[in-house]
Amino acid sequence: YLAVKGGDNDDSHNHNDVGSFTIYKDGKPLFIDAGVETYTKKTFSPDRYDIWTMQSRYHNLPTFVDHGRETVQQAGEQYRAADVRYELGETACRISMDLRQAYPDDRIRSYSREAMLEKEKSITIRDHYEGDGGTAILSLMFCEKPVIDQNTIRIGDLAACTVEGASSITVEEIPVTDERLKTAWKHNLYRCLVTMEAHDLTLTIV
Repeated sequence: YLAVKGGDNDDSHNHNDVGSFTIYKDGKPLFIDAGVETYTKKTFSPDRYDIWTMQSRYHNLPTFVDHGRETVQQAGEQYRAADVRYELGETACRISMDLRQAYPDDRIRSYSREAMLEKEKSITIRDHYEGDGGTAILSLMFCEKPVIDQNTIRIGDLAACTVEGASSITVEEIPVTDERLKTAWKHNLYRCLVTMEAHDLTLTIV
């Protein structure tokens, strides 16, 4: 199962996650959305996006890093997907969009994403970056600890994700301490950081 968000970052109960995708396989979470922690005053305050689960850094999205400065998605209707197109077929479905407007940096001229599901076969995510807004580092979120084997990310016995166009892949563990999150995830979560080598990055999930 593949879900991809278009639209903008002005939804009710918004997270800054335009263009993020979620994948389940055999009814099990593969590429995840962490969800939301216990509601507090901060959740509905100007500091809402200091909460890690609300940030694009912790969704399946790129962060642009330039000399230590990170550019991430921002909240508001103007931060949105552009050129959204989709096809729903009997054997394959695809959606494409440009995420450049979701990031507050004009040096990002384009960041296009296409996600394609070939039913009963595979899912392919293709990203293409044009601009001078820094190095694109893609976050990939998992509930099961991923194992890196050269250019392949293995998620237990459930699936393998082949990565083309990366200069490095690292894994970090994210502690789950909030009681509400613990109801969804019984242990810590994991984030892969995939550094784009040039302009194109392809993920093939089987």
